[in-house]
Amino acid sequence: MLVLLVGNIFVLPLAQFATWGRFAARTVMSLIIISGAVATVRDRRIILLAVGLAVGSLFVGWEDLERPNPYLNLLNDLYSVVFISVLVVLILRQVLRAGPITSRRVQGSVALYLLLGVLWAVCYEIIELLQPGSFGVPAHKGRAGLPQLAYFSFTTLTTLGIGDILPLSPLARSFVILEGLVGQLFPVILIARLVTLEIERQQRTHEP
Repeated sequence: MLVLLVGNIFVLPLAQFATWGRFAARTVMSLIIISGAVATVRDRRIILLAVGLAVGSLFVGWEDLERPNPYLNLLNDLYSVVFISVLVVLILRQVLRAGPITSRRVQGSVALYLLLGVLWAVCYEIIELLQPGSFGVPAHKGRAGLPQLAYFSFTTLTTLGIGDILPLSPLARSFVILEGLVGQLFPVILIARLVTLEIERQQRTHEP
């Protein structure tokens, strides 16, 4: 899943060029959801359900590409938000649980951080679909798309603050402020928790 999330950063910009690029971006998102379910869920029935819903979402996305429909796009985004939110909660539970700090836990922490960027990007697209013009992209004509909003999301999450894309509506600005706070607080709280877990483990190991 971590590899797919990193690859998604490079695939998303392709979504603005052609139909195949948009379909590739949706495919990667479906694979992220499937791999996340496999990595965090033990119940095979829930995994099969996640796979079925991800494949169904892919067909909905393809239909939207063939015959663009804002309602289908909105439906696909809402589905993505729900599943990404569930993945965030499941991975967070695994990362913060008691136990040794392993490489898999560190990978989960990085994947969780990247998922937050994707989650906010999809939320931004939902806002733009419901309120066109919520984000201003000076070099881009028309409605801001997911590639631009994903770029904006990660620059906000990492607090780069480049300023080439601007939130214009009150709702968009509220979400941007929230993401900026999460981008600053999440790494600090996560690192503090992991350090505390490792210290507690070492203390238990050295107890007579």
